[in-house]
Amino acid sequence: MKGRWDRLTAAGAVLTALALGGCSDGAGDDTETTSSLTTVAASATTGGTTGDATDSGDATSEGGETTTGASATTQPTTGSMTTDTTATSLTTDTSNTTNDPCAEMPGGCDPSTTGDPPSDDPCDGWQDGVYCGGTLGGVADHNTIYQCMGGVTYSAQPCANGCDNNVCNPDVSDPCESANSGNGYYCGETLSGGAAGTLYLCNNGSTVNTEACGNGCQVNPPGYADACKPDLNEDLCQYADGGNGPYCGSSLQPGLADDVLFQCVNNQTQSQQDCLNGCLQMPPGVPDECAPMQGNNDCCLEKPPGTLTQSYSACGGGGSHYGIDYGTAIGTPIYAGMAGTVVSHALGYPNCYNNGCSQSCWNAFNYVKLKADCGDPNNAANDFYIYYLHIDGLPGGVTNGTHLEQDQLLAYSGNSGCSSGPHIHIETVSVPQGQQAFLGSCNSENPAPNYCG
Repeated sequence: MKGRWDRLTAAGAVLTALALGGCSDGAGDDTETTSSLTTVAASATTGGTTGDATDSGDATSEGGETTTGASATTQPTTGSMTTDTTATSLTTDTSNTTNDPCAEMPGGCDPSTTGDPPSDDPCDGWQDGVYCGGTLGGVADHNTIYQCMGGVTYSAQPCANGCDNNVCNPDVSDPCESANSGNGYYCGETLSGGAAGTLYLCNNGSTVNTEACGNGCQVNPPGYADACKPDLNEDLCQYADGGNGPYCGSSLQPGLADDVLFQCVNNQTQSQQDCLNGCLQMPPGVPDECAPMQGNNDCCLEKPPGTLTQSYSACGGGGSHYGIDYGTAIGTPIYAGMAGTVVSHALGYPNCYNNGCSQSCWNAFNYVKLKADCGDPNNAANDFYIYYLHIDGLPGGVTNGTHLEQDQLLAYSGNSGCSSGPHIHIETVSVPQGQQAFLGSCNSENPAPNYCG
């Protein structure tokens, strides 16, 4: 694989496609820094590829499951870094002594080391020409157009409105022209050319009305209208739109009281209950409920929320994606897939998609790493680690050393790092007991066969 790096250097490739498992997931235990994004980039250039690329537009499979996705990888911003209330400054808490974002990568992030590069070039095997990432497949960003020369990426240009038929889609004059889920309310940050923190009412591709959201705009999962975030002192039951009954806080307004079960009567809170193992959002028509205690000690992995956008393809699977991606709204609760202990995490990295992913962008994203109590479900002699990448933040009380039961609130989904759309990347790693686990190696396993049920 080292020869590929020489070819990339000789070709003067603009984009180093070190996508870790299609998402280029190689973040790890990061340096503790503050201030601007320039500092973030500097702290990340020493290590492995990161920034998880969720591919969109292709039918993908996870075991017997087939869906289509809508998110991809992306690139860095510049200037001062700002984040939301879940990550107000660039801080990293890690169990690794190196405090290096590349510490989770075998051989680090430097392609001159003996560790194999975690992924191939998107243009590998393709004739000279211009291609949408969706045409190239594999690790390619579906919202980027690539120029391939000599089997390597010569240049890459992000397409703000997507890429089709090997051409960037044209700009739109009205943000609501890009509303792809029908008529209704959309946060501006989800629309092409939309203003962040503004709620748009879209009808047949046209803006009917806009509202400035004083507390920010809440992007909700598909099937639920976006909304302005409420004042924290408001009664969340006012957002109960399915009639009287129990609602998880995450069903009413995600990110405010996710692990609380509210009994709503006539859009007012009659009572509420803290759910020690998390609150389970149920399908429409089925009441939400507190998650039960894990009493049967089943050693299985709970599937993350969201829509499958890219499946596992590495280590003999014909590709180089070392995990599974699920598209989901920013702030969606992520519950611990297995009972275990948080062993490392990184917070404070913003999305760095701009005009193509630089090396520093690949290596700078938020994540949390959980060590399972029961070990590898398929090999009792091995330790088992679960990574969740591109998160937006952790709930209060969760940090390194925190023990969580299965289905207990662990994190909130996000869009940090080199990512063109909000999603969760889950990656599982099995290593002999006591051995260090890394992202992007063939110690990674397909998470899907270990899913419960």
